[in-house]
Amino acid sequence: GNSELLWLVIAMASTFAGNLTVVGSVANMIVLEQAKEVAPIGFREHFRVGLPVTLATTAVGLAMLLGMRALGWV
Repeated sequence: GNSELLWLVIAMASTFAGNLTVVGSVANMIVLEQAKEVAPIGFREHFRVGLPVTLATTAVGLAMLLGMRALGWV
């Protein structure tokens, strides 16, 4: 039905997906490289936190977009 809403959901999900893994975002790799001397974090440690954060932010974002659609803003 609403192609604009679909594009917004895709854009939001692809942005949040960068939080899922270390290599999902260049910013993740830069921060982990800088922090490796003080607090080394591997792929699994990052993924353990990245998965729930990605799922939660995507769910909240989707709810917000659906709410905006219900209000006629999208």
